[in-house]
Amino acid sequence: MFDLKKKKAFVCDLDGTLFMGPNPIAPAVDFVIRHTNSGRFRFFYLTNNTSKCPDEYMKKVSGAAIPVTEDQILTPLITLEAYIREKGYKSVYLISSERVKAHMSERLADTGVSLDYDPESNELIALTYDKELTYDKLARATELWNMRNVPPGTMCPVRTKNRAPVDFVATHPDNCCPSERGPIPDIGGILKLLETTNRMKPSHIFGKPSPTLLAPVLAEFAPEEIAVVGDRLYTDKAIADNAGIDFVCVLSGETTREDLARYSGAPPSIVVETFDKVELPGK
Repeated sequence: MFDLKKKKAFVCDLDGTLFMGPNPIAPAVDFVIRHTNSGRFRFFYLTNNTSKCPDEYMKKVSGAAIPVTEDQILTPLITLEAYIREKGYKSVYLISSERVKAHMSERLADTGVSLDYDPESNELIALTYDKELTYDKLARATELWNMRNVPPGTMCPVRTKNRAPVDFVATHPDNCCPSERGPIPDIGGILKLLETTNRMKPSHIFGKPSPTLLAPVLAEFAPEEIAVVGDRLYTDKAIADNAGIDFVCVLSGETTREDLARYSGAPPSIVVETFDKVELPGK
């Protein structure tokens, strides 16, 4: 049973939980502001959306009058950076907006990595939520995969001199992104397109539901002191389940009561219309 008295930290999804598109969900945001100022809870802001940089999310959160510091923002771009460093990659074809590319280039400047398309040198294809996505970007990704990962044949006679297979990762699995005008396409659909084209599948998908994004929070608080708050069962609830912590399901975004009725997994720890309703007795 969900016990608010035991909680010290909330890890909040943004889209559909605290915001709908650019607009704050007023009662949820008011709850966060009130308890940030009182010091009752510590809040972290977790997003799978890699169309923006962490500093843009800081501006979004602070723009709703929520006090926030950089260490409270959790995004899969952090995990992608760590992966590139861990693997020692020096040439990555990064599919992203120009702003995200500049951010990653700055973060990885000390490694000497190139983030441009280079079929002879690329070691990794990294797919982010790219709102500047073009057909050419997708064609380059599939061509690179074909020339390096698919056995030679009539379907792909052109090969690179470099025969080493290229790695492929995605920052998150979301099928859609909530907006004030309804769901819009996200990475999930692009991954299905790539798989349909040539059976191209990522070796890793970062972000929710991987619990690695929660490492900074779990280093500070015990699992029973934390709850994830979100509007999606397949990402927000999944990351909570994978980390062994409570999940607060809000109905202000993607998930509906009809979705919950059809859901075959363990139920959320608590279901509320908006985040602030966790304070209601017996709810």
